[in-house]
Amino acid sequence: MPVYSIPKKWKWTGEAFIDVEEGKAHRLCNISLYDMTEALPTGLRFSVCLSAADSIRLGKLYEVPELYMILRSCIQVQQFVKIGPSEDMDAEAVNALAAHLRSKRSFTYARLGVDGVEAALMLVFPPSINELCRLLRVPEALLEAPTAPMIAALIPWELSRQEYDDARWFKLRSDETAHPPFDRAVAALANEKFANNSAVQRALRILNVPKYLYKFLAYSPRTYCIWYSGADGQSGEAAGVETTALRTILTAFKAKDMGNKADVRVIFVHVGALKTLHKLVALAERRAKRQEIRFYSYGTHKSVAPERWGIRELFPLGGIVTFTPAAILNNVLETLEFIKKIDEHPLWECYVLPSVIAMLAKLTCQDQNPLALFDRGEVLFTDLLELMAEGRVALLRAPPVGRSGKAAQWVSWQTELLGLDARGLLEISISLAADQYSAAPPQPHALPEAIQKEIVRDLIGMQMQPTIMDGYRRFVVIKSSSDKYLNEDKDGIECTTIRDFSFKDDWFKN
Repeated sequence: MPVYSIPKKWKWTGEAFIDVEEGKAHRLCNISLYDMTEALPTGLRFSVCLSAADSIRLGKLYEVPELYMILRSCIQVQQFVKIGPSEDMDAEAVNALAAHLRSKRSFTYARLGVDGVEAALMLVFPPSINELCRLLRVPEALLEAPTAPMIAALIPWELSRQEYDDARWFKLRSDETAHPPFDRAVAALANEKFANNSAVQRALRILNVPKYLYKFLAYSPRTYCIWYSGADGQSGEAAGVETTALRTILTAFKAKDMGNKADVRVIFVHVGALKTLHKLVALAERRAKRQEIRFYSYGTHKSVAPERWGIRELFPLGGIVTFTPAAILNNVLETLEFIKKIDEHPLWECYVLPSVIAMLAKLTCQDQNPLALFDRGEVLFTDLLELMAEGRVALLRAPPVGRSGKAAQWVSWQTELLGLDARGLLEISISLAADQYSAAPPQPHALPEAIQKEIVRDLIGMQMQPTIMDGYRRFVVIKSSSDKYLNEDKDGIECTTIRDFSFKDDWFKN
């Protein structure tokens, strides 16, 4: 970690403008930058970036989680500096901006350049936002009283604009990653088998069928179903181009369409219909009891990132497990042993929702303060919290799909969890659950079912994650007999007890 110190005096004074709408900025006041820290060796400096500037323009406000996305395009912080009013008459405006950023847990930034070329961001934030200070590693000297209303961090871009525009990898992304060339081995096999069938050859190219799927279909006639409704045509109506191409290929290999309700050997899912796959009849049972069934995605869709287009195998092996509060309380020791068993299995993972931990605290601590009870060693599920702190079971919510502000917020939350001990995990779980249900709190008698429904929604979301669907097959919630909402499998999720659960393999039979 670099060590920053405050060097000899340097000060910059100029006008500050702030964006109020697209293409329009409002003059805020005059500001001063002072008490600049030492720059890193050979690093960029505020004095260089601002040598010819008489003003700075601050952009819109960003929430703290969005910084994680920005930092992915930048190198480490080069310098810090304090920001304050230039004159007494400017103090009100500076303090108002600092207070607004503090209340919204937000930051803003100005773009700085060298010789007319944009080179870095000047991140502006109040020193009271602890998460930003930790993330950017603000030196203690800048946080000691008296603190300035705001602090600025100088963060250069990883690539210059010219380097970014000229980058070969950027051009390859759209040309070769999203649209990889047709497999020559498949082209040769198709030319031999379907020499006189141009429709099949065209369909193979439209879907860019890989060799492993071609050989799987060619080995013997397969039974199949296709889940595509709403993404490539509607069920019962004419299918779209990609689904029609898939059917042309399957017909050529003498495969038989059994419909969505019958037993099949392979299930094809259009990438645009993955979000509704949980509605497929008996999905949980098929994944659990029919290990031979293969799942493949295919096609393209505007709602799906290009790197997820095309044919790929989904839901191969193993699974993800989570728990209801009642299942844990029914037999805490049995649950702990089961979690340890999952942790030992190379193909399985488990997690617990924050609201489940909060519910455990509510049920076991009654009206007493859970944190006070924890400090006295009187919390019934302390061992579960310790397993979380050790990383053997995750405190987790399914991440949002895509690269939205919510995704950045999820990353921020997960990062915050990394350094927490058992007590910290209990505290943040209670806080998160309180925030989650504060807008529309359920009645006490309805709370267990509300959490069961949340678990189902979360596991549905988990199935949509690319990394999860590429690596895990089954999605399981461990319940108790009192969990009435989970009395049967639903939405592709197995609802079972610890004693009825089976890994469906021989891993523990040695």
